[in-house]
Amino acid sequence: MKIISIIILCCAMLWCSCTDRDTATKVIYLEKLDHKGIADIDMQLKPVWYQYALLENPPANIDSLRQLIVHYCDSMVNTTAVEGHYTRYLIRFFNYSDNTKGYVNGKEDFMDVHTNISQEIEDYRGEYRYETCKDDTLHGTWSVEVKTGDVFRRDTLKNNCKN
Repeated sequence: MKIISIIILCCAMLWCSCTDRDTATKVIYLEKLDHKGIADIDMQLKPVWYQYALLENPPANIDSLRQLIVHYCDSMVNTTAVEGHYTRYLIRFFNYSDNTKGYVNGKEDFMDVHTNISQEIEDYRGEYRYETCKDDTLHGTWSVEVKTGDVFRRDTLKNNCKN
């Protein structure tokens, strides 16, 4: 009887771990869209760094989504490589869907793909962002924006601006 109970328990645990893996959120970083360049910000050309990622099975709860994005970015983003070097940094997150899955193996041209993926607003899930202070290019503000359904929420994570 004990052996049968142990076998049933092991099978149940194996089944649970397999089904959990299928529904776990995965972040798919789109390395080929990593773009460091110059952009027009406040009618001046300034250095920027844009990155993109897809979320497979993202959480529906806005707090869980925020926590996922912040945790991922805290472990991935080198803030010292951003602060003092870029006027704007962002990593945008989109649902992994029929609309966006082509970006994993799609075009290599940043401007075309950047324009196309940014139009996938229904798949937009959030953004982790850095902006320099208006009068101090060595310091700035880190923020996170998340979207679930029709609800947008933007939170300041760290503000090093004096004004």
